Amino acid sequence: MSRHRAVRNLDIDDILDEDEYESEYDENQLDEADISNEDLDKLEDGLAYVYSVIGEDTILTATEIKEALWYYYFDREETINWALEKIAKEKALEEKKKAKEEAKKGKGFI
Repeated sequence: MSRHRAVRNLDIDDILDEDEYESEYDENQLDEADISNEDLDKLEDGLAYVYSVIGEDTILTATEIKEALWYYYFDREETINWALEKIAKEKALEEKKKAKEEAKKGKGFI
């Protein structure tokens, strides 16, 4: 019976707080302070190349593009494909919202 009390009296929050590896390490986040100079040069070159293809006036930030370059191991073509897909999704979402608003206006809701 005493083992049951020991388990019942455990504080699960204290046990889970001991494992803080997840909060300290995020593999998808790009930290430029920990990157070598060679990789930083690759990031900047890749960023310039991606902007030359998709244009400077895009909804994507430089940080998002750099993170994509890092994720795809500096593969410019994969990053461009990702960027074009993301831009297309955003445009489709905006068009869908506009169509919804126009439909509401046509019905007299607004």
